[in-house]
Amino acid sequence: MREKNACLFFTLALILTLLLSPNLNAATQKVLYTFTGGIDGGQPWAGVTLGPDGNLYGVTERGGAYGQGTVFQLSYSQGSWTETVLYSFTGGTDGSNPVSALSFDSAGNLYGAALWGCGTVFKLTPGASGWTFTALYTFTGGDTDGCSPWNVRYDSRTNMLWGATADGGGPDDLGTVFWVPASGGYDVLYRFPSWKAGYWPWSINAWGFGATYWGGWCGAGNVFQLYGDRLRPAYTFECSPTKVYAGYYPMGDLAMQVVDGVRMMYGTNSAGGVGGEGTVYRLKNLRNGGWWISVLHSFSGADGGYPGAGPVLDAAGNLYGTTEYGGTDPGHAGTVFKLTPGSKNKWTHTLLYSFTGGADGGILTSGVIVDAAGNLYGTTQAGGAYGQGVVYEIIP
Repeated sequence: MREKNACLFFTLALILTLLLSPNLNAATQKVLYTFTGGIDGGQPWAGVTLGPDGNLYGVTERGGAYGQGTVFQLSYSQGSWTETVLYSFTGGTDGSNPVSALSFDSAGNLYGAALWGCGTVFKLTPGASGWTFTALYTFTGGDTDGCSPWNVRYDSRTNMLWGATADGGGPDDLGTVFWVPASGGYDVLYRFPSWKAGYWPWSINAWGFGATYWGGWCGAGNVFQLYGDRLRPAYTFECSPTKVYAGYYPMGDLAMQVVDGVRMMYGTNSAGGVGGEGTVYRLKNLRNGGWWISVLHSFSGADGGYPGAGPVLDAAGNLYGTTEYGGTDPGHAGTVFKLTPGSKNKWTHTLLYSFTGGADGGILTSGVIVDAAGNLYGTTQAGGAYGQGVVYEIIP
């Protein structure tokens, strides 16, 4: 009996140790590439895009031949990934420091945006001798166009790139929403006129929805919908101490879904919530045209903190996302999480991986993408062997 009790005690102690272990993750993380900050690039702010050829494509904010950022490709062969720099920004008329994720069209062309020098929207065309760079539009920062494009997305239905600038567009420089034809050109769809309408827009999707980091009636940001050249807030986040449960300062793209004919939007707030370190929320379209908000998860540190990118949906309706900081590891260098829907809009949070800030990377400023097998891919802006970030895979 004494031996059985000792065995039982040992088993319970082992289980408790595993449950309390700071490195206990619900998924496996694999580093696919570590940036050096040299010719290969460094500090990828944006995530990666899965190309039609099965390769991963992305941008780095720093590094490259001129130190102004790169467009890169990761190709898989015989158990390893190889990086190829497709383009190095010069900081001239091509712009510099790209922070927007890349998009493909059906012909295999790549589209993106460079942030500084007021910014450019660009196209990369594949050819037998490599990739050809074309600046589709160069921003001037004046009242007519805008400055600092954070995010652009190619829309195959319209053959347009939709995007937003965080600056410019008027005397108060509150930002714009724009589109660029794939053949070149430019048109401002909306100039934010006042802080009440919101400012510093992150992005806009093909449904006409986006989010502003600041602004609204108390400056906490809002979710908006664009109708032609008019904008109306879908939801304005609140600063009242009794109403910050939903969070504030929304960041990143909105994930869209239609369930039984009802439109849903999913997003993240980088601060606030019950836990004080950001939230994941859902906006449900009501019959009267309004939107009802519900908080799916509120971060408090160990489960992640301060999400800096929007979530993504898989085919089963699960949400995946990242937090810039937090986690169970002492490094508090960010997390990848999953939210699983349940009955009565109850969602279960699963911490898939907690970054250490070491060789595995750290500080997740971008979200993840999901492949057909359910594997996740993303980047860290820091960490890695050289402190310049990594491209990683999460295998549930």
